[in-house]
Amino acid sequence: MADALRPARRTVLRALAASPLLLLGTAPLAKAQSTSGLGSVDLAAGSFGRGDLDTASATDWMRRLPDATSLAALSLPGTHDTMAHNSSIPTLTQEFDLATQLRAGVRVLDIRTRHFRDVFPIHHGLEYLHANFTDVVRIVTAFLRTNPSETVLMRLKKEHTEEENTRSYEATLNWYIHDNPDTRDLLSEHLWAPPAGYDGRIPGLGETRGKLVVLQDFTATAAYGPRWGGVDMDVQDYFELSGLAAIATKWDKAHTQFERAAVGDPRTLFVNHLSATGESPAVMATGTVPITVAKGAPGVVGMLARAEDYLRITGTGRTGVVMADFPTAALVQAIVARNSQKE
Repeated sequence: MADALRPARRTVLRALAASPLLLLGTAPLAKAQSTSGLGSVDLAAGSFGRGDLDTASATDWMRRLPDATSLAALSLPGTHDTMAHNSSIPTLTQEFDLATQLRAGVRVLDIRTRHFRDVFPIHHGLEYLHANFTDVVRIVTAFLRTNPSETVLMRLKKEHTEEENTRSYEATLNWYIHDNPDTRDLLSEHLWAPPAGYDGRIPGLGETRGKLVVLQDFTATAAYGPRWGGVDMDVQDYFELSGLAAIATKWDKAHTQFERAAVGDPRTLFVNHLSATGESPAVMATGTVPITVAKGAPGVVGMLARAEDYLRITGTGRTGVVMADFPTAALVQAIVARNSQKE
């Protein structure tokens, strides 16, 4: 598989060499003035300063929440393209690995599986992320074994092309669940199974503690969990921007979704993506890649600073699921803090 990906990697590197992002990478800290009424915020001008998510520790923050609480009623930190922490610049969305994210308090994952040779390598688009589904299962179940009060939600998405398979995507997933010796016992203990006659509802915390809950973003004959984008979910995912100036439009979409989640039906799982990237194929030319959208650039306030300001100013109210690229410790902590009123 690595050999097949080398031409694509060479193309990415050539594009990066000609990109204005290289200039951003050495820029000093700058102060950018928000145009959205958020005030003046400090940000790393080049966006490549090291993040601080690994300084956060929130391994069992769900422990004090009542069992009767619906997962839909919670404020949940999540990561977009969770496993893309060691990829090329156009696909890079995270700075820290899955285990670090879970320790920091992240409870919603975005796992993209390519169906290739009857297994699930993890991809972001065409790029292989040097991990497979077995790695994800091992890391998440190890965390849940140590922290049985917690629930982890996982958007499971079929990504890129299907090639060289002898069975369906669903059959391969069932193999991981029932037959693969590396995952079957782990999933038998920790995978939430929808009850008989399951209608797609968002389950409660009491029935999912110590479990991995699939948010099903693939076609199958069986139900593996709530349907991504189904009737009990409300998803904001405006993700393709014309340039860095369009971050303001992206923030308007996210801000509106925050406001809707605060007052919306408590049975609906609101999902709010802070993540976005540039329009293809001009991503590198405009410098509009996930890291600059998230962290900002000279004269441009990124999505993380905007969201942190919003959460600090508003103080209370459900956020729903917040899917972020390069989340900071402050962002995760602010989202988790919204659940304190439920104790």
